[in-house]
Amino acid sequence: MGSENVSKGQLWTGRVLSGLVTLFLLFDGVLKFFLDKMPPEAQAEGAKLGYPPEVMPYLGTILIVSTLLYAFPRTAVLGATLLTGYLGGAVATHVRVLNPLGSHILFPTYLGIILWAGLYLRFPKLRELTPWQK
Repeated sequence: MGSENVSKGQLWTGRVLSGLVTLFLLFDGVLKFFLDKMPPEAQAEGAKLGYPPEVMPYLGTILIVSTLLYAFPRTAVLGATLLTGYLGGAVATHVRVLNPLGSHILFPTYLGIILWAGLYLRFPKLRELTPWQK
């Protein structure tokens, strides 16, 4: 998926959106390896999600690998697809523990929209797959 037929503005807007999502998700993935070093308040909030601390590095690994796939153009769509599944699990987790809608439940959805918008702006072939084409 090359960037032919994409304006400079679209290309750079897509890169910025994708870059912001990538940085955030990599940061989140790395943090999952250091939960024991977090302040007690953060550990308590994390425990409310119901995942044992022992599985968090596995989730971090899945998140980092999927995000790295997303970061490289050749594998960006595969990474976006995997991240969509991961973010869907995050939504389900927040729904299950009755977290607030706008700040917790929908946050992974916001990330997913930004993630796919970045790809949509960078890759014209992806636009051919969207249902709102003429």
